Amino acid sequence: MKYWIVILALISTVALKAQTLTGRVFDQLSNEPLVGATVGIARTNTGVITNANGRYTLNELEPGRVDLIVSYVGYQPVEINDVWIKTGKVTNQDIYLERSYDLEEVVVSAAKPYIQPGKITITEEQINRFAATYYDPARLITSSPDVAVANDQNNEISVRGLAPSYNVWKLEGVEIVNPNHLSNAGTFLDQPTATGGGVNMLSAQMLDQSEFLYSTFDNRNGNSVGGIFNMNLKKGTDQDRQYTAQASLIGLDFATEGPFRQGGKTTYAANYRYSFTGLLAGMGVDFGGESIGFQDLSFNVSTPLGERSELKVFGVGGLSYNDFTHKSFEESENAKDRKDIYYNNQTGIAGAALKVGRSSGQLDLSIAYSVADNERSQANYDNSDDKFYTNNVLNNRQVVSFNASNVQRISNGQIEVGVMQNFYTYEYQMTTTNILFNPSANYQQWLARPYARLEGQLSSKVSGYLGTSASFTNGDQVVDPRAGVTVGIGKTQSITLSGGMYSQLLNPYNYNFGAAYGELYLSDDPEDYSFMSSYRGTVSHDVSSRDFTVHTEVFYYYFPDVNYSGSDEKETATTGGMSVVMTKDFSNTAYMNVGASIYDSEIDVYESYFNTGYSATVSAGKEWDLTSGSKNRRLSVDLRGMYQGGYRPYNGPIGDPGGRFLLVQRPEDYYQQRDYLRFDLRVVWKRYHENRTTSIALDLQNVANIENFAYQYYDSFTRQWEVQNQLGLIPILAYRVEW
Repeated sequence: MKYWIVILALISTVALKAQTLTGRVFDQLSNEPLVGATVGIARTNTGVITNANGRYTLNELEPGRVDLIVSYVGYQPVEINDVWIKTGKVTNQDIYLERSYDLEEVVVSAAKPYIQPGKITITEEQINRFAATYYDPARLITSSPDVAVANDQNNEISVRGLAPSYNVWKLEGVEIVNPNHLSNAGTFLDQPTATGGGVNMLSAQMLDQSEFLYSTFDNRNGNSVGGIFNMNLKKGTDQDRQYTAQASLIGLDFATEGPFRQGGKTTYAANYRYSFTGLLAGMGVDFGGESIGFQDLSFNVSTPLGERSELKVFGVGGLSYNDFTHKSFEESENAKDRKDIYYNNQTGIAGAALKVGRSSGQLDLSIAYSVADNERSQANYDNSDDKFYTNNVLNNRQVVSFNASNVQRISNGQIEVGVMQNFYTYEYQMTTTNILFNPSANYQQWLARPYARLEGQLSSKVSGYLGTSASFTNGDQVVDPRAGVTVGIGKTQSITLSGGMYSQLLNPYNYNFGAAYGELYLSDDPEDYSFMSSYRGTVSHDVSSRDFTVHTEVFYYYFPDVNYSGSDEKETATTGGMSVVMTKDFSNTAYMNVGASIYDSEIDVYESYFNTGYSATVSAGKEWDLTSGSKNRRLSVDLRGMYQGGYRPYNGPIGDPGGRFLLVQRPEDYYQQRDYLRFDLRVVWKRYHENRTTSIALDLQNVANIENFAYQYYDSFTRQWEVQNQLGLIPILAYRVEW
C-alpha cells in the first residue's frame, strides 16, 4: 500500500502538455494513410487537414467529451461520438474510412452501408460513464433490453432467453476461454460457469473499441448460437508516456501506455490490478468467514511493419480465489456454514495479431493460446464438527485459436475469405469420499470453419451482403448460409432484413440448451458433442437524426434439435419477439438510452429457464461545468434502471450436501416467476488540473436496496425451504488520477 501512496504523491510533480487529440486517418481496407482528410469537432468551427502521413492534431482542447466529424473525397463520412479528452494527456484516436462506390459514374456519398443488427459498442469512455459497471465490459451491456442479468454477483448475461453458456469470448479476432475472475460467483451449484464471473480480467483501461453481437451477425463471426464478445486491446499512444492510477473498493489499478522510447514507433499499453478484498484478506479480514481476492495483468505491444502493416503481441493473466471456512455447529445458520469451500482459478491468454495492408485489400492473421484452470474443494462437517465428507473438482479448459482473413476491394464493394481453426482440450476430474463413482473426462476437439462473404452497394439506396461458412469437427459438419440487405428511406431512415443459419460446436459447458447455474450434464464421450444449429431472421428499422437514433427489431430464432434437462432426448426450441432502443448521444453534456424488449423463449413444451419474457432499461446522465476562475471542475450524475421478468425456477433434483438426493415437496410458490427491478446511481466529482485529471466516484448498485429474488432451495441444515435474494445496496467508492 505504501507504494501507492508514493505514486500518488509524485503525481503533482509531473508536467505535461495541454489537451491534445491526435491520430491518423486510414483507408479501412488497405491501411493506406489518407492525406488531406478533414477532421473536425462537431458543432464547432474547429478542424484540421491530415498531413502526408495521414496524421491530424487538434491542440488546446477543453477537457471533456467531443464528437469528431471526418470526411474525405470518395469515402463515407463518419461521426465518432464521445471521444474522451483528458487533462495533461495526449488522446490518440485512429480513424478508418470506408470507400464510397461509383454507381453509374457518380460517387454516391449518401448511400447507406449495410447495417448489422444487434451490435452493442463497448468503449472505455462508456464503461467509465455508465452507473455500476465497475469498469467491467460485460456489466456495461446489461444496459441493453436485449440482454438480461443472470445474477447480481456474476456478470453472465442471457441474450433473448438463451443460456449464457452459448455466448463466446473473442480477443483480437480469436476465440478464448472465459476471461473472468471467480467464475463460480453467486451460482446455485457453486460451480464455474462458461462465460461469466465476478469481475472481468479485461479492465476498462486496456480496451480499445469493442463490441457485443447478439442478433443476425454475418459470416465473419461464427461458432455461437448466442452472442459474441469481440474484444480489442488498446494500442498505446506514440506520443508521450501516460499513466492512470485508481484506488477503489474493487481494487488498485495502475495503467500505463506510450512509446518504448521517445520518438519510437513501437508502443505498449499495460494494466495491473489487485483486488481490495485481497488486500483485506492478507491482513486477516474476512467477510462472514469468506476470503475473496484476485489480481490480473494485461498488456499489448504494437509495432508498425512498414507504412501499412502492424504486428501486435498481447497477453492477459489472472488469479482469483474464494475461500469459505465452516462455522461451529452452534454458530451455523444454514447448510453452507457446515462446509469448508476453497475455490481458485488461474487463467492465461497469450497471442499475436498481424495486419498487412495492400493497395486494394488487407490480410489479417491472429493466433492465441488460452487456458482456464479451476479447482474447487469442499469438506462437510457433522454435528460434532468432525469432517465426514470431502469433494474435490478439477476443471481445466484450453483453447488454441487461429484466424486468417483476406479482404479484397471490388468494383462496388468487397469480398472476404477466411478460416477459423480451433483446438479445444477439456479435462474434468471429481473425487468424492464415500462414493465409488467419481466421474472424469479428458478429450480433445477441433473445429475448422472456412467462410466467404461478399458485401457492396446494389444501388444508391440498397446495400447488402451474402455469405456462407462450412464448419467441420470430429465426425460432424454443417453449412451456414447468411444474407442481409439494407434499404435507405430518405436521408434518415433505413430498413434491414437479414438472417441465415447459425451453428455452434457443443462442449460440456453448453451441451444442454436449458443449462442453468453449474453444469447439469457431463458426458465423457466426445462424440456426444456435435454442432447445434439454429435458424434466425430479423427485420429492423433505424431512424437517425443529429443526436438521436431509434432502432426497432423483430426477431425469430428456431432450434430444430437441442438437448434439454440433462438428458439425451432431443427437443425443438424457439425464441421470438421485438425490441426498441432509443439513444441520445452525449451532446450538450447529457445523454439517454431507453429500451424495451418483449419475447418468448420455449423448448418444445417447456419454458426456457432464462425466459424472462420482457425487459426494460434506461440509462441517463448529465454533466455540469462548475468551473470557477482557474479551477476547472465538473460534476456528473448517471442513473441506470433495469426491470425484467424473473428467471424460471431450477427444475432439477434437490441435492442433499451429504451426497444423496433428497426427494422433498417443493413449496406452492416455487414455480412463481418473480420480477427483477434495480436502480444504479453514479456520482462523479472531477477536477481538471494543469497536468492531470483527478476524480472521485461513488457507484451505488441497487441504490433503492430492493430485495430481488434469486432462487429458492431446500436447506439440509434448517430442514426447510429457504429463499436466497440478490445483492442489496452495494456502494463502491473510487479515486482516480490520470496524468
